[in-house]
Parts: sequence; C-alpha cells; structure tokens
Amino acid sequence: MMKASRAIGLALGACVAVTTACSDALVGPAPSTDRGAIFDEVWHQFDLHYSFFQLKKINWDSLGGVYRPEAEAASTDDQLASVIANMLAELKDVHVSLTPTGVTAPMRYLSTADTTQTFFDASVIANRYVSTATTSPSGSVTYGMLSPTIGYLRIASFQSDALSTEVDGAMDAMRSASSLVVDVRNNSGGKYAIAVDVAGRFADRSQTYGFVRYRNGQSHDAFTGYADETVSPSGARQFHGPLYVLSNRRDFSSAEDFILAMRVRQNTTIVGDTTAGASGGPMVRELPNGWTFQLSEWIEYTPSKQTFEGVGLAPDVFVRGTAADRAQKVDGALERAIALAQSR
Repeated sequence: MMKASRAIGLALGACVAVTTACSDALVGPAPSTDRGAIFDEVWHQFDLHYSFFQLKKINWDSLGGVYRPEAEAASTDDQLASVIANMLAELKDVHVSLTPTGVTAPMRYLSTADTTQTFFDASVIANRYVSTATTSPSGSVTYGMLSPTIGYLRIASFQSDALSTEVDGAMDAMRSASSLVVDVRNNSGGKYAIAVDVAGRFADRSQTYGFVRYRNGQSHDAFTGYADETVSPSGARQFHGPLYVLSNRRDFSSAEDFILAMRVRQNTTIVGDTTAGASGGPMVRELPNGWTFQLSEWIEYTPSKQTFEGVGLAPDVFVRGTAADRAQKVDGALERAIALAQSR
C-alpha cells in the first residue's frame, strides 16, 4: 500500500556495492549473507534512516538486543525472516515491511485500520445512487451523476499512471455538475505524485497543504527543516464548485495526501470517518542476500505542523458505515454528502 514515492511501487534504492572482476584488494570482500549479519544490516539501516523512533517512543537498541539472539539461532531463512518481521512489527508502521526472495506479498504490520470493517460497498453506489455509472479502463475511476447537478467521482487507488487522464475524462463527462462528490474510501494509496497531481484538478491556486521533514543524521532526532508540500492547478480544467470528499479508516498514505490537499481547498467538506494515519514516506533498500525491506524516512505534518501518523485525519462531518447500512443497501456517508450539496 501506500506511496511510491510512498507505498506501493517505490523506486528501489540499492545499499549493496556492485562487485566486479577486480580483486578483493580493490573492491573489498563480498557482502556477507550470514544470518546474523543480515539482521545487523536491517537493524543498522533502520537506526540510520527510520523517522518515527522518537514519535513512537521506540527503544531501538533494546529491540535489537531482544531479537538478535533469535536471528543468530535461526536455522533457516524462513526463521530469520520471521525474526526480522517480528522486530519490525514492533514499530507499528504499515509502511515498514520485509520482502524475502520468492515471497509475493511483503511481511508487514497490520494496523487496526487494516482490519476495521468499514461496510463500504461500491456496488451499492452504482446500483442505487449513480445513474449510468462508468468505470475507467484501469478500474481506478468510477463516475456518474447523482442528480442533474451533483456529480460522483470514485478514486479507488492512486497507483495507475493513467489516473490523471482518466479523472480528466470523468470531469469532462460531468460538465453539468455544479457540486461534486469525490469518494476515496477504502483507497490504500499508491503513488504520491499522482495523488498530488489529481488534487490539482480541484485547486484554484497554489497552496501549501502540509510539510515533511526527513531523517538526515545518525541521531534519531536528526531531521531536515520543514519542506512545504504544495498543490497547484493541474490538468486541462479544474473543478472549483462545492466539493464533498468521502473518507474512512481504510484510507492510507497517498489517499491521505489527497485528503490533506483537499482540506486546504475552499468550499470543501470532508464527510465520513477518520483516515488510517499512515503518513511515513517510505524508501526501499536491498540486503546482501537479495531480500528487500521498506522503511519510513520522513515525518509528515498538517499545515499547523501537527503529525497524524497513527492518528489519521478527521472528517468535517462524521458518518461511520454500519452493518445495518450494508444490510439495507444504503450508504450513509454518501447520503449525507448529497443532502449537504442539495441544501446549498
């Protein structure tokens, strides 16, 4: 999940020196694949680059002392992977993961937001609320009219490179809309740059919507200064009318960046539930044995310089999905947004 540039699909940063045909005297010894050494490399890289030790009150030295003997005692790679994954789970960070060679899904911590039942059902919206719902080729965008003047745009993920173009097409098809509901519920994130670019379709000027600080030193409290996160008008046309953004607990990472950018926009109301609070900007590194791991390297802040890692972004109007809603095939958050739009 998350950004690329933040979760899901990030650029790979290798930490292993490339060997050549030269002698060891020139290039040094081959990297160790000893299990204890692999554990030490993971621990050391987190010690140097991980951003949330202080915020989460993590004693990293202590955790290294607890788990290293287990790593040394591991008799198989599977056992070693479990030891490392258990140590990383102590960080309680969904952007932290370990991917051993041959494993299809990263080993990562599951937060309460990961397992929260939201009762969101996209089929209910298509069948009950949207006339002639259309889905984009990538499957990331669904759109249609909720009424003659209220449009509906669902963004299921910020992963597809075609997303900005597909959003442009959806907005062109809904030119008659004077109000728009943008639904990013159950959006696990994707590519940070794409989320910000799509947010620009609703911007009327450049604005700072948040800040980030990167780890940049050996001390756990060594960070860069605050760097602005900005959103600017983008795309062939922008929508400047009343906007209602639907959010819930299954919104992670880049989806939260989109919501963060929408929060500074005038004439915008966030409706639904608080987001997951997965704000760390992840980086990927490779181990000498070919495994990869991911860690958070920044702290992200709201415009008032408040962190929301593990906390989430609260809506303006709170509406939580229920089992009764699903049984009755209704969508409470969407109905509230429609009512707000109609009351203007």
